[in-house]
Amino acid sequence: MPHWHWNESGITAVDWKAWDLLIEASGNPSIFLDSRMMKSLMRSEKRNLAAVTWYQGEELVGVAVVEDAVAESLNLDSHISVKRSWFSFISTWLHGSEGKFTFRVRVIGPVLGSGLHSYRWAEHISDFDQRRLLTQTIFSSKSDAGTRIPRVAMLKDLPIHYEGRRRTLHRGWAPLEFDPEMLLHLDPEWNELSDYMEQLNTKARTKIKRVLKVSEGLEISSWSKSRLIEDADAFIALYQRVFDRSGFRLGQLHAAELIESKRFWGDDFVVNGYELDGELVGFQCAYIGHGETEAFFVGFLPELVKSHAIYQRMLIEFIRMGIQCDCGRINMGRTALDIKSSVGALPQRLQCDVRFRNPLFHAMVSRYTRGFDPAELVLKKAWKADAYAKGRHSEIHTT
Repeated sequence: MPHWHWNESGITAVDWKAWDLLIEASGNPSIFLDSRMMKSLMRSEKRNLAAVTWYQGEELVGVAVVEDAVAESLNLDSHISVKRSWFSFISTWLHGSEGKFTFRVRVIGPVLGSGLHSYRWAEHISDFDQRRLLTQTIFSSKSDAGTRIPRVAMLKDLPIHYEGRRRTLHRGWAPLEFDPEMLLHLDPEWNELSDYMEQLNTKARTKIKRVLKVSEGLEISSWSKSRLIEDADAFIALYQRVFDRSGFRLGQLHAAELIESKRFWGDDFVVNGYELDGELVGFQCAYIGHGETEAFFVGFLPELVKSHAIYQRMLIEFIRMGIQCDCGRINMGRTALDIKSSVGALPQRLQCDVRFRNPLFHAMVSRYTRGFDPAELVLKKAWKADAYAKGRHSEIHTT
């Protein structure tokens, strides 16, 4: 039987100990499903988020994070490869004269993250029963915020571990594929950044050295909770400078989530501020846990990308964090794929499944979306042939 626990009022209704134990027993830990993350997001006044639980009798057999969010497309054509001539016409019509298409969507999974963090189930719940329970449940609850239930649900992000086009996994859900997430596996023998650089090829290693050189003028320091509270709005303003340039938006970061994450995660939520000549010009934040570094969000003055390589330096600092914390992997997210590949991140394809409440509309959209695939990737090759990160990356499909 499903139970919906919406927003801050739902926090006290969840048995978080049982929640975390179920995730641990699944053998597939998740930073975004961690009870600390759930509570920090559910406390946000600007999100509309639920913790969903399924019980069989007294046994907790399933958990999921669900958020009602607003999706906004500004430049869809740049993210996909069109296979049918009429797709661009329909896309242009949907985006209108302002070039913007906005719609409400119920997201199963973290709006602010990428990867398989949508749900976890007890071992004896079959894949068929998992999707059956999810299908029966997803449109069954209205948020306590008073908003209507969205007309479409999106399940994100199911890893694709095979070559070729995405496949329909479950009847009644239409598969979509956009950009991959970028992952970097860390050699347990690495003790410092120079060990990582030794496994890069000459071209990539030279580029890393150049980034470190041109970014020397940036002063990087870790922000405490009190300092974060003081500067949270400035961080969000810097984040907005990056966010406003994105072509597809699904939710966005707010100051409260930074502060609440620091409160619940402490030192495991790392926030670095970047200053130039005493002025705050950028920040980055990451979660450390379950053997991973989750590169969360960054914000910076765009003009510093060329002059001080600020974004590239942030990627290097995420790698440094992972090495220092003995993490096995860094998840760098699904934007700026080319730059992330230049520091060694490799792609993991992800599939999003969608389901519409209206069966006729669902059939129309399912047919419509068969005509596009994600834009073809042309990424940097940063590693030596025998590099650990390349060999460990089971997600890669072609070399």
